[in-house]
Amino acid sequence: MKLDQLKVLRAVVETGSVKAASERLNRTQPAVSQGLKALEHLTGTELFDRTGYRLELTPVGQRVYLQSLRVLAEAEDLSQLVRHFERGEEETIAIAIDASTDISLLMPVMAALQEKFPETRVVLKTEMLSGAIGALHSGEAVLAIAPMLSVMLEEEGFDHMRIGQVILRNVAAPVMIDSMNEPERLSELRRFTQVIVRDSGQAAGLFNRELGVQKGQRRWYVSDLHTKKALLVAGLGWGRLPEHMIVDELAEDGLQEISLPHTHLPSETKIFAFRQPRPVIGPVATALWESLEGLSVDRQ
Repeated sequence: MKLDQLKVLRAVVETGSVKAASERLNRTQPAVSQGLKALEHLTGTELFDRTGYRLELTPVGQRVYLQSLRVLAEAEDLSQLVRHFERGEEETIAIAIDASTDISLLMPVMAALQEKFPETRVVLKTEMLSGAIGALHSGEAVLAIAPMLSVMLEEEGFDHMRIGQVILRNVAAPVMIDSMNEPERLSELRRFTQVIVRDSGQAAGLFNRELGVQKGQRRWYVSDLHTKKALLVAGLGWGRLPEHMIVDELAEDGLQEISLPHTHLPSETKIFAFRQPRPVIGPVATALWESLEGLSVDRQ
């Protein structure tokens, strides 16, 4: 049994006649008829009821047809995979994304990547603080997306471009806000537990300290922002979260921003895409970088 015979069967079933199938396959009608006869010879029975105006599958023909669809789909998937490797496209690429990045910003780019390179596996590595930089240095990721200071990326020697921004706000549940009794200085928050997300990297350089945490501060540690948010909503601490993660909570008064008259707490940080300079990367990673350039703030 040959794939070509199964393609003939599919075309005849879908078009309803040998003539229409021959036009779809760009073959002569005798060639299509011969293909059907060869398949029927292999199965030892007729696959079509030819008594009516339109060809209709017999019960055996129906089973053969349904199985042939599965075989053809797998064969086409295999052909696509072979072409994928012939073009030198990567089997897998890893992207390090800081957890505070609004992932919706990247959805159009990721959708285009999936459509153009369906056979490439994409691994999205969620990182915190220095984790994205560390993933690039170790080779665990081919590029990274994270809130950063451009001077840090320049010192690391990375190619980089700004693609957005994130606003971080210090928040707490109303019950905790009330217990704070209208603080005027950051030092007055020391006795209230601050929830802090641990660095997923090696915490070198600027990250080799707890940014935004004062000495003597009561603190709890978590490994992800969603756990941190849950603790804050439950009134078990205060801390800084990306604005896009808490829009509903702020609107519904599940969380409130901590307002200190002598301290400007909300912070706006630029989000950059960055990679090793002049990287030896494949066509998938190159296409991804070029797509991210379309988001570049500097080009808008």
